[in-house]
Amino acid sequence: MKNIVFSVSACLFMLLNYAPVHAQTTSNEPVLFYFGENSVTLDEFDYVYRKNNLSDDNAYSRKSLEEYLDLYINFRLKVKEAESLGLDTLKSIRDELSGYRNQLAKSYMQDRDVSEQLLQEAYERMKFEVRAAHILFNIEGSGLPADTLKAFNLANDVRKRILKGENFEKLAAQFSSDPSVKDNGGDIGYFTVLQTVYPFETAAYTTQPGQISLPVRTRFGYHLVKVIDKREAQGKINVAHILMKFPENKPTPEHEAEAKSKAEGLVKRIKDGESFEELARKFSDDKISAGKGGVLPEFGTGKMVMEFEKAAFSLKKDGDISEPVRTDFGYHIIKRISKPALTSYDEAKIDLKKRIERDTRSALATHVLVDRVKKENNFKEFPKNKEALYKKIQKDLENPKFNLADKKSLDKPLFELAGRPYTQLQFVEFVENQQSRKREDSAYKMYEDLYEKFVEKSSLDYQDSRLEFRYPEFKALMQEYRDGTLLFALTDQKVWSKALQDTTGLKAFHESNKNKYLWDQRLRAVIFTAKDEKTAKAARKLATKGKLDTSGILEKANAKSAEPLLTSQENIFEKGQQQLIDKIEWKAGVSENFTNPDNTISFVQVKSVIPPTPKTLDEARGFIVSDYQEFLEKEWIKELRQKYPVKVNNDVFSKLIKNN
Repeated sequence: MKNIVFSVSACLFMLLNYAPVHAQTTSNEPVLFYFGENSVTLDEFDYVYRKNNLSDDNAYSRKSLEEYLDLYINFRLKVKEAESLGLDTLKSIRDELSGYRNQLAKSYMQDRDVSEQLLQEAYERMKFEVRAAHILFNIEGSGLPADTLKAFNLANDVRKRILKGENFEKLAAQFSSDPSVKDNGGDIGYFTVLQTVYPFETAAYTTQPGQISLPVRTRFGYHLVKVIDKREAQGKINVAHILMKFPENKPTPEHEAEAKSKAEGLVKRIKDGESFEELARKFSDDKISAGKGGVLPEFGTGKMVMEFEKAAFSLKKDGDISEPVRTDFGYHIIKRISKPALTSYDEAKIDLKKRIERDTRSALATHVLVDRVKKENNFKEFPKNKEALYKKIQKDLENPKFNLADKKSLDKPLFELAGRPYTQLQFVEFVENQQSRKREDSAYKMYEDLYEKFVEKSSLDYQDSRLEFRYPEFKALMQEYRDGTLLFALTDQKVWSKALQDTTGLKAFHESNKNKYLWDQRLRAVIFTAKDEKTAKAARKLATKGKLDTSGILEKANAKSAEPLLTSQENIFEKGQQQLIDKIEWKAGVSENFTNPDNTISFVQVKSVIPPTPKTLDEARGFIVSDYQEFLEKEWIKELRQKYPVKVNNDVFSKLIKNN
């Protein structure tokens, strides 16, 4: 990345990148200023000014408005110049804008009201945990409507038997397709929001404890959900543990007794005052956490085995230690570190939004938007054309590499949206571009799923194409990002990179301004440091006589010692650079002795006082480049104001002044 030095004015106009720039209007809004053949209205400037200055106590004063107007005029001139040079047609710029637009458009490709409702719903559900059991009914066969109906009817029949008093666990063991039923009787324990598929979660949270839900469809099949309990959420907890591990194979009573005895011994040592963390490092069989003093990642309900979770959440306060807790892994000693309180909605919102975007429930907001787009744009289907196409491609759909050889006569519409037909051929081409499809599904189900995806994609593509027309704030954000991107690219060419690369211009600028970059008065001096007072006294005497240079003084002082008794530091010093230099009088000669904190002794031999002199280009490069950038920008603005003459309507400008 280039090391660009930003000038003050460069930073100021970069801030303007984030000010919405509206399209030029042809209405009767008063024009604030003209530049070349273009104009900016009072409303546009007022919007930009208010956005960036409203918190300023001097907002809407003449001085504040004049300063901002000057910056804004420069901003518009630079963007206009970038457009005239065709920077907006460069592939790199178009690609950057396209990437930004794709990111920005994501939030507009779902129904915003539904998205907010999902966030609120998830937060409210976070406050509770549900314990539920279920019976799963797979949809067997080819997935045709008849197979779906068969599974639904079976689920309904089993539900009626439960309501009449038959045992839930026995019926779960008989009918459930969930393989874990043999171990848990269908009971999946406690869980909270975003830990199960959304329809199942909704059934669990909306069914009262002791009740059985109606059949619930998920991608796994149909479920009957029995809610066993509902409690306030335990939240999350931070703990550390020490593990006395069982052998990999089934532990014998002797193994269990040995592990428990070791754990009990460690609990006693902790109670006697030994460090939990040190004991974890030395003795824990969980080698991953042992190195961290036993600390585990934060967890909540359903993330640990039940016995461990129950023991951890039963600890009442930070620092509490559990008695040995048995799990299938061995015996654990658990220490509570902290238990964060439930965050507020505003604090939880960002994390919840990310999790919901990865969850199937996010499709709800998309489906609602698709339905709205279809309704607003007179969506109309042609069932006969859809059925005819299915018959034509039914066999080909079962081919993993679907590629229809005969594409003749596929011009009939499957549906219309906003008066535009979407044809059979377009759908076939859509299917050919699909990389993955469930081969276990029937051709009919694949066809229906792909058709729905095609309708959804077509609706969303239409919505995407209309974003600038439907949402003024989207248009404004795209405009400001576009202008900022153009501004950055052109300013880099004209100012930042040019100042770094134009060595001839930089040298000439330095030569004509070299008296701006001066060294302060400096000393050419030697700092001598002796290990003892005797050496310091002898060395200072030699320096005062002035007959020996620095190396001669060092040689004489160190001649009879295996280790140096005297060292030196010779340099050109500035004020504030060296504490000892700042203490002495700045004149040629030898200073008094100074005792250092380490009991060594130093004195300074001042060889000469250097008056203020200009710095070379290399010595002041950073400052010179920054000033040169500012110079280049000012010259550039002069050129732009000549190329695009600016005329401010002072009567209109006066209407903005509200603060004297």
